[in-house]
Amino acid sequence: MRRESKLPRRSIKPFELKVLSFLIFILSLSSLLLLISTIYLYVKKTSVDVNVVYIPKPFEFKFPETCENNLPDFSVSSTDTMVEIEKFDYETLLAYSMDFIEASTEVSTFVLKQEDALKIIKVNEEYLINKLDENNYFVVVLGDKTYPGLIPGKSLYTIFLKTGENSSKLFEDMVNLRTLGYESYVITFERNGKTYYTLCLGAFPDKDAGTKAFNEINWDEIRKYVYTYGPYVGRVSP
Repeated sequence: MRRESKLPRRSIKPFELKVLSFLIFILSLSSLLLLISTIYLYVKKTSVDVNVVYIPKPFEFKFPETCENNLPDFSVSSTDTMVEIEKFDYETLLAYSMDFIEASTEVSTFVLKQEDALKIIKVNEEYLINKLDENNYFVVVLGDKTYPGLIPGKSLYTIFLKTGENSSKLFEDMVNLRTLGYESYVITFERNGKTYYTLCLGAFPDKDAGTKAFNEINWDEIRKYVYTYGPYVGRVSP
């Protein structure tokens, strides 16, 4: 014979049933919203076209440091000019520059700052120097010369003033021009068994530089000291 349980039975009240139903509804709604959000994000992700762009680091130019004396020190046998000229002075350098040069003589030319120009001159007994502008000087030495850090040029241009057979008179004119602050020298050449002399004004690396100087010269002032006829820019060497 089965014994019946005597535990009391508890019935759910209508209010509790409503609360439970409401909680179940809220949980169901939250689950539905979560599912909808997940589906939306997935669809959104698949529709996005992703392009990966590589942005490189900006390229930086690094220039080598420069120094005032670009020409390195070098050792060459000393000359008379090395003893006499220890400081750059343009007027002094003009006075010591060579007086005569044969036409078509091989030369080596350089455009240099003051310090480097003096280095070249100090190891060459015969040279020409002409001021191109406030910072650069045109230096001419005889022969095929090379120095560390420099590439020599081979062309020499000048302003031809006049030609004659009297070297003494042209030498006087040359001295007068140097006194005025110009580089001047005399070119010698042979023609029909005779030696001729041409008075020159300035030394230039190319015809354009010579023409520029020609146009800037005060010829009226020049002719007060030196008679010249039909001056023109021309090539001396080679």
